[in-house]
Amino acid sequence: MIKVLLVDDHPVVIEGLRKVLANTADIDVVGEANNAAEALREAKSRKPDVILLDLRMPGASGIQVARLLREEHSTSAVIILTSYGDQAYVRQAIEAGAAGYLLKSTPHEELIAAIRAAARGRRQLSPELLDELMEEFGGLAREQTKREADLSKEELEILSHAAEGATNREIGMKTGRTEVAVKKRLQIIFEKLEAVDRAQAVAIAIRRGLI
Repeated sequence: MIKVLLVDDHPVVIEGLRKVLANTADIDVVGEANNAAEALREAKSRKPDVILLDLRMPGASGIQVARLLREEHSTSAVIILTSYGDQAYVRQAIEAGAAGYLLKSTPHEELIAAIRAAARGRRQLSPELLDELMEEFGGLAREQTKREADLSKEELEILSHAAEGATNREIGMKTGRTEVAVKKRLQIIFEKLEAVDRAQAVAIAIRRGLI
């Protein structure tokens, strides 16, 4: 049996969660709490496998409770269950050691699956939150790649036009440079990307997500 502790300052939410989990054969709701202090006390005495934890509560936030549980070396997996999908909260929850971050609109079957996954040591995010988080991380990765390539904004602009098939003269007209200046800048770009020609430079840039 997976022992679950429910933590939310709204009794109607607690009651709803109890009803959802009541008919799940491998899940047993062993306790409930309405604020941070009660959550910590119940977690210590009940030793649940999984804690469904509200984000905003009297006393301390769910993220603060998750941090305190981690500092106390609690073995309980924490799933933040909230109405707030702000990416800042998601990152803070993950950093605090939460095993999951789900929206209260999550379908019942997905919530149950997340509880089972958390009990097995796996993490779970609401699909829409995961998509946003991956997009954000992808953007950060692209920015890091650009910094490592050491290409300036102007060089990236020239490379983008080159990728579109523009000639040096056409690139010069679009960027306000002479054809000779564009050719020289392209040579610098080739050196930075360790490319032998325009085609290889464009291929490398696309592969790295620079353009």
